[in-house]
Amino acid sequence: MDHPLLEMRGISKQFPGVQALKDVSIDLRAGEVLGLVGENGAGKSTLIKILTGDYSADEGEILINGKKAVFRSPSDASEMGVQFIYQELITLDTLTVAENLFVGHLPRRGLGTVDWRAANENARAVLARMNIRIDPRTIVGDLTVHQKQVLEIAKAVNKKASILVMDEPTAALGEEDTQSMFKIIRSLKEQGVGIVYISHRLKEVFEITDRVTVLRDGHKIGTVATAEATMAQLIEMMVGRELAEFYPKRDLPVGDTIMDVKDLTIEGIIDRISFSLRSGEILGLFGLLGSGRMNVLRALYGLDGISGGSITVKGQAAVISGPSGAMAHGIGYMPIDRKLEGLALTLSVMNNITMANIDRVGGGIFLNRKVERQKAEKWVKDVSIRTPDLATDVNSLSGGNQQKIVLAKLLETGSRIFLMNEPTRGIDVGAKVDIYQMMESLCEAGAGIVMISSELPEMLSMSDRIIVIAGGKLTAEFSRHDATQEKLLHATTI
Repeated sequence: MDHPLLEMRGISKQFPGVQALKDVSIDLRAGEVLGLVGENGAGKSTLIKILTGDYSADEGEILINGKKAVFRSPSDASEMGVQFIYQELITLDTLTVAENLFVGHLPRRGLGTVDWRAANENARAVLARMNIRIDPRTIVGDLTVHQKQVLEIAKAVNKKASILVMDEPTAALGEEDTQSMFKIIRSLKEQGVGIVYISHRLKEVFEITDRVTVLRDGHKIGTVATAEATMAQLIEMMVGRELAEFYPKRDLPVGDTIMDVKDLTIEGIIDRISFSLRSGEILGLFGLLGSGRMNVLRALYGLDGISGGSITVKGQAAVISGPSGAMAHGIGYMPIDRKLEGLALTLSVMNNITMANIDRVGGGIFLNRKVERQKAEKWVKDVSIRTPDLATDVNSLSGGNQQKIVLAKLLETGSRIFLMNEPTRGIDVGAKVDIYQMMESLCEAGAGIVMISSELPEMLSMSDRIIVIAGGKLTAEFSRHDATQEKLLHATTI
């Protein structure tokens, strides 16, 4: 084919006071995976919304197979073979896999009744095309996150997608499911599907893409062949400055033990796990999905009840029956899903920062708005939160700034022990560096951090010690200097 499958030429888009895109051009060939990367606010979402018909461009044009295409709505884009796999899944959980695949288009018999046998057989055929083994009769609510994502891809394939846009498709997946997703992507490539792959996980971008286009501040910085690019090169293109060290070096002295956990047990999940945390230390908690690692953090914060063991904080026995008890002992929790558990999305930046410590904002039943504003202003400055103003709804901010607000909320409560579950999940590279630097600053001030991360480079680079959990048991412990990727993965199989 002499022309690309997709061309977006000279795309510009302006919103009131914001130039979201300026003269951006990309192209995609059949059977290619094009990575689209950039910090939050770089223009990726706007570009994709123009491609999928949610927005119209102020300037520029779209060509599909060399022919100009005008998309006035998502249905127009869909008819031209453009399908978008959203990060927030939109499956119908009370229906079956087959019903989700053919919603609104279920095969019918002569009298208009649904032909369930044909529906299930057709669904098996669609799934088989991608080497997927899911029973079409399964209720979608019973599927895993990975299986739901696969179902969304199958729906796109059934709609004859030739261009597939994938937005952070592995954000909620472990390593095994991520590799399974990559097999499906490679299968689609072989069938001639062109894929635009959006991800903050640069390691995955290097593994699955053929070329990478970088956006920054609404401009296209460049497109490079993945095989010829380096991590440092992409990062510099994304943030506009050199990052000699993506992970800050840590050589801080550690102090006394500030938390001691002995024989922590959750019946059927965690079996007598013991470890300690010292001031100035980042303790990595590594394990595969289902290992019990998340339950450990949840138990320490009082979200999961324990059936045995003890927790000591600064030499004092701590009975933690809920989050308020954990907060009373200076323990703060950063959840894996900031939108569901960490933030009130429809409230302002100021409200979110102060809400966990609201009793100290004013007296009695009245809030002192001046004090609340002063507290919020302090943390916006100290944590480098980028927001138009304190009254801005958190929902309108980037993922990185939302994550910083979660951290600011914990700091406002006076936390000295931080339980961080995937602290950089779904945020851009610049925000990741900010979070890493803040973690180091907390340790320098004498705090201690227990961190879960599915990204091995992050785990290996940021942790002073790493303990490995497999099957609900502690299987190994490594110092930062002794730990390797091979050792960690081996310990998960013991």
